Amino acid sequence: MARLLRAHGLAGEVFAALETSDPEVLFTAGRAFRLAGERPVGTEEELVLESARPHGGGWLLRFRGREDRDAAERLRGLEIALPDDELRPLAEDEFYLHELIGLEAWREGGDRIGPVRDVYEAGGRVLLGVEAEGRERLVPFRREIVTRVDREARRVWIDPPAGLLEL
Repeated sequence: MARLLRAHGLAGEVFAALETSDPEVLFTAGRAFRLAGERPVGTEEELVLESARPHGGGWLLRFRGREDRDAAERLRGLEIALPDDELRPLAEDEFYLHELIGLEAWREGGDRIGPVRDVYEAGGRVLLGVEAEGRERLVPFRREIVTRVDREARRVWIDPPAGLLEL
């Protein structure tokens, strides 16, 4: 939903880069967000929004219990998302990008490549960060390359063009 980039000002606001098209609907006072991805030990599991306002291509968010710059700065680099029970139901062939993290990537034909460690969105494109041979390989999330996602088997099937996984 949003990546918390840096503290803003002295009153506990955090500048956030959005990954949603509905910020006015989702960023309402009192809404709880779960922290997505890795977070430092001791960081709470959810943040409750006190206020939100657009600012400079992103949004300034203030969370309950974060009243000063130091408290806001400790949120730097974290990602927030809605709790799973608030997400809209998906069709069978749909999924949320965060669901891809942790799936095992397999090459069409049967060879295991490695785990999906991250998902990146850049310039309107989505890339899977797949760990292969101890390095992260970026795999474009396009139907002709990522041929299927199997939630039950916790696998994503890839038909990479020659050389893609060697870059």
